[in-house]
Amino acid sequence: MGPLRGLRKDQLLTALVVALVVAGLAVLIPTAAQRLAQPTATPAPTPTPTAPPSAVLLPDELERDLAGVMTIVNEHSFGTAFLIDTQGDFLTAASLVDGSQSLRLIDNTGGTRPVRVIGIDASLGIAEVRASNDGTPLPFGDAAALQPADPAVLLASPKVANLRPSTPAVLTERSDSQLTLRVDDLPGNLGGPLVGPGGKVIGILTTTGKALPISLASSDIGKWHGQAGSVMPLAPLPGTLVLRGSDTTSSPSAGLSIQAVSPARAPSAQDTVITIQGSGFSAGAMLRVHFVPLASPNGAFDGLAATLVNPSTITVKVPAGSVVQDYVIQLTNGDGSVTSSRTAFTVTP
Repeated sequence: MGPLRGLRKDQLLTALVVALVVAGLAVLIPTAAQRLAQPTATPAPTPTPTAPPSAVLLPDELERDLAGVMTIVNEHSFGTAFLIDTQGDFLTAASLVDGSQSLRLIDNTGGTRPVRVIGIDASLGIAEVRASNDGTPLPFGDAAALQPADPAVLLASPKVANLRPSTPAVLTERSDSQLTLRVDDLPGNLGGPLVGPGGKVIGILTTTGKALPISLASSDIGKWHGQAGSVMPLAPLPGTLVLRGSDTTSSPSAGLSIQAVSPARAPSAQDTVITIQGSGFSAGAMLRVHFVPLASPNGAFDGLAATLVNPSTITVKVPAGSVVQDYVIQLTNGDGSVTSSRTAFTVTP
């Protein structure tokens, strides 16, 4: 009886263990099943920063183009013009030229150039003017190569403090006759070139946010080429135009030179002391500052009390009653050497 009773005890113990295991599984299996049934949250993807667009212009392309972008002024406002050939023809917006009684071109040294109107196409919104220059003509490209969302650059004269020399632009829509842009342009940008890769002009800004494909100007440019045009009186400098100093944008030349004049304007109604800055100035009995009219045979005068402050600074008084017009400053140094400014000085009403 002893062995049989021990066997039954082992069987009962085994049955108890099995029952406990089964009961545990009965509790765990539904919980595991419930967890498996619940969807696992997808981890949020790590945001990848958008790569900035590659530069439209290389530094040397930008520098080359800006050498041919200048400022055109009428009696009410100012805008932008750009050089298109070696004979001094500039393209600009028709609204800056059409109906204007006077014009002037301001180069990138701050100097004034008389303007000759060659042609106006009001339907396209462009005009061509001519002025003597030493800039670099901008090469033309094809606006058809620019696709919506492609970047471009709107250029303005680097001499104008009111404007950015290069303003990023993005083409948002293109038709055969118009380029629509997303660009932070200003009134002074009107007439400016829109350039793409390689620094090639693909359009001209004719109104806010709109540019004419440059290919549409080709017919007018060909028709106007070689025409004499008509010289315009010099427009007054608008108070809204702010130049970056009155010095040249190039490195000062060695020896005697005039590089800056401040202020660059003086009222005819009163005496005004101006400061001439440059290099190579010297004292002497021959020291003289002469004001030569830029576009008139009349009105030249000598400044009063020319004084050498140091080898780079001379002060001189512009007398009241001087004729209202633009002048080139001619400096006779104390030792008799002579130089002239490329920057125009203006006597205002």
